[in-house]
Amino acid sequence: MSLLYISFDILLVGYIFYSWYWQANIDYKARFRSSSVIWALIFLLIGFYLDYFTDPTVLMNVFIATFLLMSIIDGVSGLAKKRLVVSGYFKRTVKYSDIAHVTLITVPNPKKPTVMAIFQTNNRQAYYLRFSQQVSDVIVNIRKYLGSNVGIEVQSMM
Repeated sequence: MSLLYISFDILLVGYIFYSWYWQANIDYKARFRSSSVIWALIFLLIGFYLDYFTDPTVLMNVFIATFLLMSIIDGVSGLAKKRLVVSGYFKRTVKYSDIAHVTLITVPNPKKPTVMAIFQTNNRQAYYLRFSQQVSDVIVNIRKYLGSNVGIEVQSMM
């Protein structure tokens, strides 16, 4: 079992450094995605409930700590110079050349402006980011990174 924790720890630490690198390159930040932390806590609660973490060892504690740190880091997303940084365990970045279309949806919020951005790729995958900016500011910043050849559609929620 300790070999399993060691291999998971090495994989998670590698992913954490990879995510930190892209997080440090973000120029235009999106809102923090708290669902990554919530899902990690649910996973850990299920693990404790099913007695997977009953034998407290150093390797298990390191695994739990790195898993929680990874979920916190994974919630940070935005636009970097070379790629779109998204929140996801299996794909952390998307090349700007792969993005075919962007849909911006303004969300009515009395406290602060909120814009949902859906980035659709050439192979029909979609990535979702939220910004706490006006839609005009989001369009200007997206154009800086994507250029004028990618279509941007603006919609509004009622």
